Amino acid sequence: MALGIMKITEQQLIRAIYSTWDFQQALSALTFLLEDCDFDRNYDKVSLRRFRCYESTLIVSMARPFETTRRGTTIGLRALGITLSQEEKKLVARILELRRKIVAHSDEEEMYFRSTSFPVLDGKGNFPHFQFNEGLHLEQHELHRLETLLRSLKAKLAEFFFRVAQEQPELLEKYREPDSIAKSE
Repeated sequence: MALGIMKITEQQLIRAIYSTWDFQQALSALTFLLEDCDFDRNYDKVSLRRFRCYESTLIVSMARPFETTRRGTTIGLRALGITLSQEEKKLVARILELRRKIVAHSDEEEMYFRSTSFPVLDGKGNFPHFQFNEGLHLEQHELHRLETLLRSLKAKLAEFFFRVAQEQPELLEKYREPDSIAKSE
């Protein structure tokens, strides 16, 4: 059911509100990655893992609004009056694919590793050894395009919510807490 003059459901409004936080978290992770990583330098495995952590947070946080929730909602950009260019749609699709196949689920067809063993104790035993791809999934130019897209999405959401605050401020009068917190009290 659409809310007043806004062509958006209550679930879409809630998803849009939370998407502002998701996009901010993605932008923060991206900012940390771009500040810390010099793409022309070689890094040790621990540093590469830190960069991968930033990238994983970026991917998961950016994808959340576009993934269907258990209640069947997504951000619904059209209902918010937001349109993406073909290039932006491709970038979102790339993020969603990375999230679904690698970052959130580790699909077998996308696994990247080498496993070996080597003799120890004068050949009386073997020690397993695993090597994983520690590099980033996204290229530097993709990260810069993502930064532009995230800033644009945040600005367009801000415009939408400013309009709501002017036309129907009562729609923004909400307090939500997780069901898990409400049940524990």
